[in-house]
Amino acid sequence: MQRRLRNGAAWLGLGLGLLGVGSFFASVIFRLGPQSPALRDTAILHLVLVGLGLGVSVVAIRRAFGPRAVHRGRVLAPVLGALNLGLAAFFVLLLFRFSILPPAPNAPHVGQAAPDFTLADQGGAPVELAALHGKKVLLVFYRGHW
Repeated sequence: MQRRLRNGAAWLGLGLGLLGVGSFFASVIFRLGPQSPALRDTAILHLVLVGLGLGVSVVAIRRAFGPRAVHRGRVLAPVLGALNLGLAAFFVLLLFRFSILPPAPNAPHVGQAAPDFTLADQGGAPVELAALHGKKVLLVFYRGHW
């Protein structure tokens, strides 16, 4: 009598997918991004974990339906694989599609004069943009990842 192997690969695949997505949100919520700019600016580590999870899920499904299918889980492996695929699709859409900023209709265009404003310089003294008229000025705005 052949021993039927457990379906650990299907659970491992889903676990890796959940770890990839969960670690991304944990890094955002607990503000781990400023300490490691690579994690803040790209989600490559999280995407790799999700991709590994998908790969392990494919292996689990192939084992369940392979020619020597001694693994249990002809139902569980595809269900967990589909959940993992849905989670991966949601994560990729969240990162690359839903995070696109909406157009700003009132934003100045390239070459257009900037509206006048007053900001504090590094010493705290107010600097008015109109006072710099005729000089070359570079304006740099940060999104605020601190």
